[in-house]
Amino acid sequence: MAPLLGDFIISKDGHKSKGYLASRKNILYIDAYDSFSYNVVAMLEESLDVNVTVMMIDSEWPDGNMIQFLQHYEAAVLGPGPGDPNIPQDIGIMKDIWDLNGAQLLPVFGICLGFQTLCLRHGIPIEQLPFPLHGQVHRISTSQKDIFENMQDVEVTLYHSLYAKADTQPKASPGNHIDYSHHDNSELDFLAWLSIGHGHLFPTMTIPMAARHKTKPFWGVQFHPESCKSDREACTSILKRWWELSTIYNKMNGRGCYGTLRHNITNKGSDMASLPAAAFTMLNWSTSTSPRSAFRTLHAPHIDAETISEKLNKPGSTTVLFQSNGRHSIISVPSPTSWRLEYYTSTNRMLLEKITAIHTSLKEPEAVVENHLSESEVWDVLRYLMEMKHVVTGDATIPFWGGFLGYFSYEMGLACLNRPKTHANTHCPSSPSESPENLADVNLLWTERSVILDNETGKITIQSTREEDDLSSGWLDETVRNLTQLCSTSTTELEAESISTDPGYLDSILREGVIRFPDEQTYLDQVETCKSQLKAGESYELCLTCETSVTLPSVNSRDGRVYFPWELYKRLRRYNPAAFSAYAKLGNVKIVSSSPECFLNWDRSNTLEMKPMKGTVRKSAGMTLEMAKTILGSTKEMAENLMIADLIRHDLYGICGSGGVHVEKLLEVEDHGRVYQMITHVKGKVDRSRPGFAVRHMPHLQESSSMSPYGLTALKNCLPPGSMTGAPKERSCMHLSSIEARNRGIYSGVMGFLDLGGGGSFSVLIRTAFTSSDDTDDEHQWRIGAGGAVTTLSTAEGEWDEMLTKLKTVCGVFSPLTGKHATA
Repeated sequence: MAPLLGDFIISKDGHKSKGYLASRKNILYIDAYDSFSYNVVAMLEESLDVNVTVMMIDSEWPDGNMIQFLQHYEAAVLGPGPGDPNIPQDIGIMKDIWDLNGAQLLPVFGICLGFQTLCLRHGIPIEQLPFPLHGQVHRISTSQKDIFENMQDVEVTLYHSLYAKADTQPKASPGNHIDYSHHDNSELDFLAWLSIGHGHLFPTMTIPMAARHKTKPFWGVQFHPESCKSDREACTSILKRWWELSTIYNKMNGRGCYGTLRHNITNKGSDMASLPAAAFTMLNWSTSTSPRSAFRTLHAPHIDAETISEKLNKPGSTTVLFQSNGRHSIISVPSPTSWRLEYYTSTNRMLLEKITAIHTSLKEPEAVVENHLSESEVWDVLRYLMEMKHVVTGDATIPFWGGFLGYFSYEMGLACLNRPKTHANTHCPSSPSESPENLADVNLLWTERSVILDNETGKITIQSTREEDDLSSGWLDETVRNLTQLCSTSTTELEAESISTDPGYLDSILREGVIRFPDEQTYLDQVETCKSQLKAGESYELCLTCETSVTLPSVNSRDGRVYFPWELYKRLRRYNPAAFSAYAKLGNVKIVSSSPECFLNWDRSNTLEMKPMKGTVRKSAGMTLEMAKTILGSTKEMAENLMIADLIRHDLYGICGSGGVHVEKLLEVEDHGRVYQMITHVKGKVDRSRPGFAVRHMPHLQESSSMSPYGLTALKNCLPPGSMTGAPKERSCMHLSSIEARNRGIYSGVMGFLDLGGGGSFSVLIRTAFTSSDDTDDEHQWRIGAGGAVTTLSTAEGEWDEMLTKLKTVCGVFSPLTGKHATA
């Protein structure tokens, strides 16, 4: 494939940002805020060797002149999306395209929603199917002509609950040939059909899957050719045949590209000049961080990360312990210049706080507050600092050299979604000030000193970006001596010296706790509400969640209060070991997590990867991996995972561009501790000469010497996790916020690290409990989220059972090992 040189991204207000000019022909893509759009765009560029411009459905035509603007394009593609073509705001400027006539005409190809707008514009009503077909793979029959020339049938993926209600059905002709095109009352010829039925409840019906206009260069397909489960070879041939016919039409009618689009160059200097003051405060507070991560190593196969953390962190101190991909445990260690960042989406307030070591001073920590900071400015600040403090050398065998450790909440993801003008301010339930729990949506610890444990080899890396720590008898040497002494201690002695208290200590608190489970009937009703939205075409899948709260009495002693979250974490680790275990004490926020799900990883060179999980089977005495594969191989379970697989391909294409994304694993079932999970693994490669569609308006990324700006941009664009929302993401999140009527907070967010060397790793915060209660409060309230993906094939009772399966993983550690436990 020829290298991607790109084109322009047109924003909602019609602003044109500089991309990469090329001699290849141009296609305009109309994006209906769908979560598969970049998959379509990538397929067009990969298959047809064209440049694609992306324009949103609620955009204004540049300079108010659609006809002049369209002269720059050989063709237009109207993409899929949520909603109903009968609702004007759901299709926006798509309707303008179908109204073209005469010399204004250009070839157009509609996909799913785009196909439905074609049919509706030409007199064919769009109605609701008796049962939706979201994420289902079917074989369609074709007319074997036009764009389906020499194709008898094609296996394709469907994502629709509405259909074009044609008033005629395919007719048999001599030789058993089926005539699909006949439709006396329409200007359209139909080119493909699908017969569907659902037992005795819904008799078999035949619905159109493709059409073309009888006289105009208009085509459309109801299926998704870009899906990773559609027949790629056949769908590529369909697109190539459409492009061939479009090119012929343009030549016959004298159409052609009349020159390149105008553009505005956004340079790095202007970006930096507009940074908020917080960026420079953070830079000033990190002056002790050098471009080099000095390190020492030793081997200790019998020492675990928890023991190291206890040795180097005082109880109750600001601490993060994060295990990445099951291999490397990253342990923060306080330094004289440690500081922390908090950000609240509800008030646009950022807090920067220097950390005072516990027990060393009564002085209040130094803090700086910046108000009126938008979410996009927060990401700009993070990109700026990570690039300015780029570390160029360190232990190449470990993923973290220093930088940030912490989390981004689900609501931070909501705040960053690209949304239509009509959906502004509709995502988050109303919440006064910074929520009752005072829970930050971004909470990050600046980490200069850290210890990395390789859980496979037992190698311990002690490292620091502070130059003075590398001096003789400095912190590095002192820590090596301390850990060497620790390593020489026998296992029995380690257990005796552990800060762990008697197991009865946890139970004595937990016996007084009150667990408030979700109301079953409310959850069942919410599942049905989700299904009604799916049937209406508002989403393909909705990841419904609910919350369990645990109220615990405060421990009498100060030591007991600061020990409790740590002891709870260790119990969770023993009960449910997972690839992404994590503990955090960040201000009042305490997190104990044992998540099996990777959200996003990126390395220091050019690779990004995502591994969403969808589909869960609880282990039991009679449940084997093979049985779980059979259960998770059902149409419902496969559809759940396939939708998220297509969604994250879109997310990664946004950063990596055409040719830069591939599926490593698709719909594979794996053993994950107490459950079997279905996973998909997708990788993307960043090529600076081929920027992705979501970053073409950010030319300063190509100038960066680090992978950090790409990773941070990917993190921003991929939040909140698609496995916790559904697809299309923006519309799904809007409905979930209304149905759930609560802030999810840390649950459904992500936790991990931003490495100054350029890499990053984040898990999805599931199988997680968290609290923001102050240590001095009389009661501490912990929150646990759980849920599952609702599809049209879901049953309310089945979703309730799946939610309980996931809930028990974490909720179990809040039950005392012995004695009675209160519930309400």
